[in-house]
Amino acid sequence: MIRFALVVLLVPTAFPQTVTFLEPVGNAKPRRSPSDPLPLYRPVPDGKYKPWLNHPAAARALWFYQQAFQIINAKGNPAHQPETYYVALVPGGNHAAIGLRVQTATNSTDLPGAAYILLSPDPYSFTSTFLHETGHVAMAMLAGGKQLQPADITSIPHTTAALTDRATAFSEGWAIHLETLNAHVSTEPADRARYHHEAVSFGGGPYPQDEYFRNAADLASYAQNIARYTEVRENHYAFAQAYQGPDYLRLQLEKARDFATLRTPNQLLQSEGFHASFFFLFTMRGNKVPAEDEIRARHLRMLQTMDTLFARVKVETGVPWLIEFVIEYRNRFPDEADAITTALNDLSHGVFIDPAAAALWTQHYNAALRLDLKSLNRDGISAARKRWLEAVKKEPAILRSRLGPQIPCQIAAVQVKVEMFGGAQPLLFDSNSAPAAMLQLIPGLTSAERERWIAARETKPFASLEDFRLRAGLTKQHCASPAP
Repeated sequence: MIRFALVVLLVPTAFPQTVTFLEPVGNAKPRRSPSDPLPLYRPVPDGKYKPWLNHPAAARALWFYQQAFQIINAKGNPAHQPETYYVALVPGGNHAAIGLRVQTATNSTDLPGAAYILLSPDPYSFTSTFLHETGHVAMAMLAGGKQLQPADITSIPHTTAALTDRATAFSEGWAIHLETLNAHVSTEPADRARYHHEAVSFGGGPYPQDEYFRNAADLASYAQNIARYTEVRENHYAFAQAYQGPDYLRLQLEKARDFATLRTPNQLLQSEGFHASFFFLFTMRGNKVPAEDEIRARHLRMLQTMDTLFARVKVETGVPWLIEFVIEYRNRFPDEADAITTALNDLSHGVFIDPAAAALWTQHYNAALRLDLKSLNRDGISAARKRWLEAVKKEPAILRSRLGPQIPCQIAAVQVKVEMFGGAQPLLFDSNSAPAAMLQLIPGLTSAERERWIAARETKPFASLEDFRLRAGLTKQHCASPAP
């Protein structure tokens, strides 16, 4: 067990912390299910790695671990989570996991419910990945040593611009917003160079910084690190994708947006980019950058909300986590009930509540394009925003009123391939949220059938696969359940 005092740069208030660095013993692999054996790790000397924690992002990560531990510890002995933060140093490591066995000189300790992190042993990972993955660790701690269960409804792993599933979007959006925050407030030269485009390189240079490659380099990272700052900060993922052709990867991964068209409620709940914007912008709200103490106070309230949220709502597939989070926050912190509701309504432009909200925005946006200042309808929009707030104050459950379940559709005849991930995957999407352009990928589906599909779910989201086939008038050819 290694104890040390942090030297904090941006985050000014230091505190004692406990971190244990580990290395795998043998062929240790993180568990994929509770029935898998616990991977075995052993502590390693911290002399090489301890200095890597003297960075604002690492300090913020350790603060999150400490706060999550204190929250669960206040309820009694957190048997599933040790006070020490276990960091397994594994080449290529970049994710959180649950359950491990720690070996010492005299014995070993089983920690089947402990959240920990696998991290690549290099300084860069401690300035970037460490904070993101600690966001996942803190969430798993508050969820009782559980990770949110994703739904198998996409052909690719998660990424910022894509529509995936509700659990992935909530978990990843939470973790991504910490990266966005670090990029926004950091004064570290490396952070500024990475995110703020302050250096300009013509005629060669590192691939991510070379101006010739700039629009492709972020895609090639797959994580789209720059998008995790710029597009998240601007709430771009509240809007539909700009590309409208039959190309799955362009529809899912490109960050270009159609700013005249809002995403639907079901789409927003599957967008990790939108979730990241919500968490980041709610944290940073106000007419100036909040002081660090205020940022911490706001984050602590979010962590406390997650704690009671996971106690109230069973961790299972399909939960509309962001909506449940807002409702829980309203209940726990009534002094900020209007603030968090207004943030959700403004960032979503009212689509969770009002079927007319999308058209209201499109009319305003198109008037702005034409410089038709008389048709901006700002008074009408202001009145609508007040109605939305009052509707939620009267009955918070209205935020769930336009939602439908996630219903996976698999088209085995169409394959999706990302080269570095190996083999191709069948086309897979959610019938209640797939963009209209994605339906063009379904063989034999006519434009009239696509329009009927979209119109039916806009009237009322499909309740089941059977309801989809009945109301859309389509068959297994157009939407088959994935193989178990």
